[in-house]
Amino acid sequence: MPRSYSIGEFADELGVHTQTVKRWCRNDDLDYTRTPGGERRIPHRELRRLAGDTRPTDRVALYARVSSHGQKDNGDLDRQLNRLTEYAHDHGWSVENTYTDVGSGLNEDRRGLNSLLDDVQEADYGRILVTYEDRLTRFGFSYLERYFDCYGVTVTVIEDETDKSAQEELVDDLIKLVASFSGKLYGMRSSKKQQVVNTVESEVKPDE
Repeated sequence: MPRSYSIGEFADELGVHTQTVKRWCRNDDLDYTRTPGGERRIPHRELRRLAGDTRPTDRVALYARVSSHGQKDNGDLDRQLNRLTEYAHDHGWSVENTYTDVGSGLNEDRRGLNSLLDDVQEADYGRILVTYEDRLTRFGFSYLERYFDCYGVTVTVIEDETDKSAQEELVDDLIKLVASFSGKLYGMRSSKKQQVVNTVESEVKPDE
């Protein structure tokens, strides 16, 4: 869970009076939440903001992902990491941490991504490097960007063009989406659902 402070703790950290912090809250100068008991809790990012703390953008973390263990065994994951490391060194940046996953970009429960989301709250780096947007997530990239930005961390995508080697993975993800939505429409075990999936699969999968 993100670190947060009570009114008194926040005032102590900044060296100001508690009434000052309460006034900031009343005037909406601080972002805060309330506990079920009504106590204000102020997130750690507000302390950094008021203290003028900015993350060093020359210290970076790397995130790389492949969709299968076959791709990992073929060296695709290592090639991503080597490319990211090379890019960081070419820009004079220090690599502070590395996160990797083997799994679909549609999967929201990836160990590496979850570790990155947790660590970024207190990290000492100010930039995350990925090769392509879909390495981080298949959908919702802008939401992750906003999340990281809340902690003063920038996401940098180092490649401009589409990853041609990810075509097979994209097809597999499309079929998974079709299976999920058709299953909700017709039932996961229905023949209609399987018919829809088979039709889409025959259209989008390349000929052997």
